[in-house]
Order: sequence, then C-alpha cells, then structure tokens
Amino acid sequence: MAKTLTIIDFMQKFSSEESCKTYLADQKWGDGFVCRRCGFDHAVKGRTRHHRRCGSCRFDESATANTLFHKIKFPLPSAFAMVHLLTTTKKGMSSCELARQFGVHQETAWFFKRKVQLAMKACEEGQQLVENVEVDETFLGGREEGKRGRSKGSKSLVLVSVEVDYSDITRRKAKLKRCRASVIENASGESLKQVLEASVEASAVVTTDGWKGYLSALTGKWHNVEDSAQGANFEALHWHIFNLKNWVRGIHHHVSRDHLQSYLHEFNFRFNNRLKMGQQAIQVLATMAISPKSSYLQLMAA
Repeated sequence: MAKTLTIIDFMQKFSSEESCKTYLADQKWGDGFVCRRCGFDHAVKGRTRHHRRCGSCRFDESATANTLFHKIKFPLPSAFAMVHLLTTTKKGMSSCELARQFGVHQETAWFFKRKVQLAMKACEEGQQLVENVEVDETFLGGREEGKRGRSKGSKSLVLVSVEVDYSDITRRKAKLKRCRASVIENASGESLKQVLEASVEASAVVTTDGWKGYLSALTGKWHNVEDSAQGANFEALHWHIFNLKNWVRGIHHHVSRDHLQSYLHEFNFRFNNRLKMGQQAIQVLATMAISPKSSYLQLMAA
C-alpha cells in the first residue's frame, strides 16, 4: 500500500459494500479463525465469501458481526468514509456535521463517532510518553463567577502531558512530539499520580510548575519544578492547551463531562498520528474490525 493514502485513493479502495466487507474479513480473521460460540479453530465456507462457518457447531458469522461495525444503520462505504474524515481531517468533525454530510440522523452519527473514538483509544493504549515531559492542568467548561484557581465548580479538570524536544533551550521553546489529555477528579497528588503512572514512562524527566500535588505524585521520578511565569516557561505546552480548548469550543461547542474523556482520546490520537500521511484511517479501521461490539447503552454509560 502507498505511504500516502489520499481521500481519492481511499474512496476508490473502499467504494462498495463488497470491498469494505473483504477488508473487514481479512482483518478479523487474518490471524486465524476462532468460533465465538464453541472456541473451535477451524472454519468452512459460510453463506457468502464474507462469512465463516464453524466446522464444529456450524455457527455462521459475518465480517461485521461482533465488531464495531455490528449492525450499523447505513452503508459500509459511508462508514469507512466517516472514519477517514474523523481521523485525517485536521480538526475532525462534529456528529452534527457528519449527519449533514452523510444524510443520517445526528444520534446515529454520534453513536458511530463514539465507536471510532473507542478504536482511537485502543490504538494509543500502552504508548507512554518518554524522555522529556511537561505537565499542567486546565479546566474545560464555561466561566463561573466566583470560581478561581483550581476550584472546579461544574467545569471539568483535565491533566495535559506533552512529550517535548528541546531544540532551543535558551529560549525555552519546545517542539511537541506526542501528548496525553486525561480527565481527573481533582488536582490532589493521588489523582495526578494515577494518571501520570499510566501515561508517562518511569524513566522520563517530568517538568511541572510548583503545584504541591506534583511533589507526591512524582515521588521516585525525575522531577523538575519550574516557575510557570504566567506560561512563559511552558510556552509550547500552553499553546497545546489553547488548541485543545479551541477544538472543543470550535468543533463541538460543548462536550458533556460524561463523554469528555472519549473526545480527549480523539484529540490525542489525531495529534499523535498527525505525521502518518493518510494512514490513520487504515489503522483505525483495522482496530474496529477486531474490537468487540459496543451497544448504544454501553457507550452512553462509558
């Protein structure tokens, strides 16, 4: 496959139900068949070329069954095109715009977008930030009268971490390589530690401002404390936070606290894979083909 996959290349490759199902079948059973019902590992020809029938219990399964494409309510080529737009468009696309572009109900578009976000999360799991990492917290939500500092109110507190490359240390400017953004309940050391241990490699050098919660959160790690100077000493990190806030406000206008983390997974994935030249969609499609189905109620509760 070509290194660069343009929208024209993509639409030509997945222009029909047949081509989409062929791709999903190859991804789903590429490493071998295992029956979901009895665990038998040999299949025979199913109802169609995109089905596999268990050689033992005779259960017949389609390429989309029990995946994130399970019982979608619109054509597969449209679903594949949505994945391409959500992964390769610089700022993504809201569910309202997806619904308008593809002629589906907004709730249907939202449901599928959440499935794509699940795959984006899966693509990023286990990939920790390494070497030099800068960390800060921010609030996502509207302004509240009388709420200052780290007082949360009805806003959501988000911990933002970035892996940086100090190309010009004297001017304290950093080039961002990869990022993580996670919703946290509060800025206590316990909450910060839980997220940082999962997202930052143990050997990384972590630089923060003087907030006391980081002292206990980063015990045992290389920890630099630097005065923020109203953001001047963390310029690249604060620009990243600014872009995150603008993305939420500009594309989605509002994201509920219950689903904010899923949108942060989307933001993280798109930023971390920004240099993959159109291959992001293929990566997400392959993950969706091997991920278990998720119902509407499950996604609403996630």
